[in-house]
Amino acid sequence: MTPPTLNMWVNWYSNQWNQYIQYSSYALNHPLVQSLEDPIVVFRQPTDKSYARYRELIQLIDVAVLDASTLQYHPRAIVASALYVLLAFHFGQATKEEIATLFCKGSQFLNALHPFNDLFGYFLETDFGLSLQELLPTIQYISTFMSLPFNFQVPGNEMGAEYHFEDFVSLQTYHPLQMEYIKARME
Repeated sequence: MTPPTLNMWVNWYSNQWNQYIQYSSYALNHPLVQSLEDPIVVFRQPTDKSYARYRELIQLIDVAVLDASTLQYHPRAIVASALYVLLAFHFGQATKEEIATLFCKGSQFLNALHPFNDLFGYFLETDFGLSLQELLPTIQYISTFMSLPFNFQVPGNEMGAEYHFEDFVSLQTYHPLQMEYIKARME
């Protein structure tokens, strides 16, 4: 038997998020979800938007794996933290710049009164068995990678994601700037 990989955890928890945000009565009745024009932030669905979100998630984790410090964090915590920072951005809790520069310095963003923290916190408790406070050190670590520019171009294919989504998911999500980013972090 092979141990679970980060990619396996990404696929599992991104699917869990999709189920939660689309079908959970808690999520569907949440004031944040009801207040947004386009509240459904999903991964691994046959749309360009969903595919872009999945690529962000994979690229964020791929670049983190290149840093040896990642080994001190549990793989599930890495995936949960990557989901948290990306969803915080897409739900408007913070900009990418704020996530990359402020989240790593404190815990003020975990304010329980913020609707996103309530929405994600419930998901985290039910699907990961963790609280946001337990995840804080990993969120602070992963947030530093949000300064990486994401690449949504699919290698060797000019069609949109809705045409061959499963083929796109199976492609390497390598980002050409990953090594430069890691080198800069090490200097």
